[in-house]
Amino acid sequence: MRDDDTITEADLNAYVDGQLTPERRAVVEAHLADDPGDRERVAAWQAQTATLQALYGHVADERPPARLAPWRIVADRRRRLSRVAMSMAAALALVVLGAGGGWVGRGLIMPAASEMTLVSEAEAAHALYAPEVLHPVEVSGEEGAHLTKWLSKRLDRSLIIPDLTSEGFSLVGGRLLPAAQSAAALLMYENGEGARVTLYVVPQAGGETAMRFTTKGDLTAVSWQAETLGCVLVGNLPRDTLMKLAKTSYGSLDAGSNI
Repeated sequence: MRDDDTITEADLNAYVDGQLTPERRAVVEAHLADDPGDRERVAAWQAQTATLQALYGHVADERPPARLAPWRIVADRRRRLSRVAMSMAAALALVVLGAGGGWVGRGLIMPAASEMTLVSEAEAAHALYAPEVLHPVEVSGEEGAHLTKWLSKRLDRSLIIPDLTSEGFSLVGGRLLPAAQSAAALLMYENGEGARVTLYVVPQAGGETAMRFTTKGDLTAVSWQAETLGCVLVGNLPRDTLMKLAKTSYGSLDAGSNI
């Protein structure tokens, strides 16, 4: 037998699984005819395969349960996270109200659970896409008109994408993301030193809110609501720099939401 006709265990497994070429299959069958030991092994494997097929072959034709659909798993996870956030917010509210004994703590001392969820989503989106080199956005900043029209349509809001060049940041571009209750727009900006900030925007109802700071690790987020938009600016920058960027963004987005 030539060296290239040497039969390995991988050849025997492929023979049992029907994955050999006709030429290689003929070589293996010739080998089995001369080797009782390998012939016995192959027969045992074939019997095992037949048994498994008889017991579980029908499973391959079954449709997976609806609860295992990827979109449903993601939605269930978001609902669970939202419930946890709401529970934490309620517990903290009780502590604040119990300690202060006054109504002023409600909504002023701590953000609502929905805003906590919004900030968490914005921080996660920033952490995922800000370090990206090749594909940080779906639509580049050079296609500003198209980006504005696309995101306005998907969010069902008239957006005016903020111009932050006065603060030293140019628009990298944007992308569309899923949010807890709707679609979300993620806008990315970058300064001359390569520092990036992201502006996360979702459609909301409920009027105006004050700007709030949230810090998680190296990231700081500024969140607020401008008429019909929930907004979160995220970056690894000093608070005063982020506040300037947030105020400039607020002016544009507030004007857009009233169109």
